[in-house]
Amino acid sequence: MASEPKAGGLNGVKNFLRGRKFPGTVRLSHRGRDGSLTAEQDAAHVLSPNSSDAKDASKLAPAGSPAVSQEASFSSTEGGPVLWQGAASQPAEQPVAATARDPAGNEMKEGRELRSASNTRRAKFNKLLAEQVVDLDALRELCWSGIPSDLRPMCWRLLVGYLPPNRERRDAILARKRAEYRDMVPQWYDIAGSSDDDAGALRQVRVDAPRTAPGVACFHQPAMQKSLERILYLWGCRHPASGYVQGINDLVTPFLAVFLSAHLQGPLEDWQVDSLSEEDMLSVEADSYFCLSKLLDGIQDHYTYAQPGIQRTVFSMKELVRCIEEPLSRHLETQGLEFLQFAFRWVNCLLIREIPFQAGFRLWDTYLAEGPKMREFLVFVLASFLLQWSRNLAHMDFQELVMFLQKPPTGEWGEGEVEFILSRAYMWRITYGDAPSHWKQT
Repeated sequence: MASEPKAGGLNGVKNFLRGRKFPGTVRLSHRGRDGSLTAEQDAAHVLSPNSSDAKDASKLAPAGSPAVSQEASFSSTEGGPVLWQGAASQPAEQPVAATARDPAGNEMKEGRELRSASNTRRAKFNKLLAEQVVDLDALRELCWSGIPSDLRPMCWRLLVGYLPPNRERRDAILARKRAEYRDMVPQWYDIAGSSDDDAGALRQVRVDAPRTAPGVACFHQPAMQKSLERILYLWGCRHPASGYVQGINDLVTPFLAVFLSAHLQGPLEDWQVDSLSEEDMLSVEADSYFCLSKLLDGIQDHYTYAQPGIQRTVFSMKELVRCIEEPLSRHLETQGLEFLQFAFRWVNCLLIREIPFQAGFRLWDTYLAEGPKMREFLVFVLASFLLQWSRNLAHMDFQELVMFLQKPPTGEWGEGEVEFILSRAYMWRITYGDAPSHWKQT
């Protein structure tokens, strides 16, 4: 089993990075005695996990590079690099982002390079999406590191398999699926409550819909509440093996918001969903319903009786944390804290309730880009999320642990923090993913 680099200089980090591929740009940073960031050196640059542009760290890091900090940190901007500062088995408490500026406060060369990198990525997206038949492998590779917001609706439809890669077939399929959804509404929803089972399912949906995305005003407008209700009730009727289960309401919200973004301008908090025509709203509903169905096809045992898929995922997470951070694992066990007590909800909603709503779009970019591998990658994301606070957690008793993990301090998180979690999860998948240990899912 590979191990993470030990603090002890540049060579250890170079040896760890050699031959590996990371999403983003890996940088080695030197900190002065006062803790300030004084220099950065590129160690490796990769556009995405499978990018052919990955460089061997030993070739890029020049002799005499600055000493490596013993804290690990990632940061990113849209289309820009992920910064990995230093190396250690103990994760940093906060991601660090540094933007070089001149004495007048103007962005220096690095800022221009980030904009150039963003433009280059956008050009790659445009080229891929303009192809007669989209190369889905190349699209997944590119989307893994984040998708420009205006291209997200089309990319997500392609990634989940709702639309085909052949552009000539897309309009016809989109029209057919939307018509199919419109036919489902009178067939299933308009007669809701005609049986006791139907009435019970609809009651549960109507309880959960107002609780969905509590901090996002547009989700509580009447038109959006009605759309949520229809989607969730129809999904439950069409999937009798599980029916509607609490938590599915959270999973549809990113799809609804992203597909609405093609119709509504301005910040999300200013959207007036009630201003949309019924036709446009039903189209958004249809796309959201079918994309949700595609997503849940791969994790439906999360929502069947006794939710065995969630239990297996939480167990795998627990064993992975034991491999990565055994002292913390032992501390949680000593305090009597079971992973199911806090991680069940994390898995149930794929972490969407644990971070600010708009930061979740970046998380979904990577989830959907993973495709069938998302289920396994989720275990690494969960471990990375938990171990973000390992130093704090190591000093908490049972009650403090429960209170902290039920509401992690993520209120100010943005895409940079999500990039941190994803990049470290990817690094750990490289390190531990092929290990023949019993945590690995089958």
